[in-house]
Amino acid sequence: MKIRKLIVSAFTFAIVIGSITGCATTTYQKRASTSSALTQSSDMIAKGSVLIDETLAKLNDLVSNPSPDLRKQFNAFNNSVNELGSAAKDITIKAEQMKLQGAAYFKNWDKEAAQMQNEDIRQRSEARKNEVTARFNRITESYEATKAACIPYMSDLRDIQKFLSVDLTSEGLVAIKDVAEKATNHAAPLKESISGLSEEFKALGVSMSSKAAIM
Repeated sequence: MKIRKLIVSAFTFAIVIGSITGCATTTYQKRASTSSALTQSSDMIAKGSVLIDETLAKLNDLVSNPSPDLRKQFNAFNNSVNELGSAAKDITIKAEQMKLQGAAYFKNWDKEAAQMQNEDIRQRSEARKNEVTARFNRITESYEATKAACIPYMSDLRDIQKFLSVDLTSEGLVAIKDVAEKATNHAAPLKESISGLSEEFKALGVSMSSKAAIM
């Protein structure tokens, strides 16, 4: 009987420990997943700024230094616009994934905090969660603002692309040159916003990383 009780007790203990470990693992995985999504989003956003520079460089080369055969220069610009558009879509998808992962992480955080017996520890956990949530929300707002600025800018590049696709001539380049110059000038504040957003994503990702916690 004693042996049986010991086996039952050990089995029960294993279930409890397994349950606790499982919850801890889930929380860790959600945090790691969210941290990774933030870091990846930061890299993708930074890449967007580089692609803007490359696209404008090819546009200005086309309108300011046209070669005898304009098709090669236009194709280079055309490909850059398409690549920038694809990058913008990828960033949007990644940002949406990040928000979903963040929501799941905070939901799990609430669940874990509700099971804490020590009131002081539970309050500290709630304060930390509110701090991280506030940063998360600020980044989401910054992302939406930057996205709103990118949409009309990308639309202008697409319009230039369409304009030149039907009027790839010397006269067409003259007609669109001032628009290209405006696109170049308007890129500076947009790139500054993109750079700031990238750094915000990266900083929050690092702060949520377990690697950062043990350094």
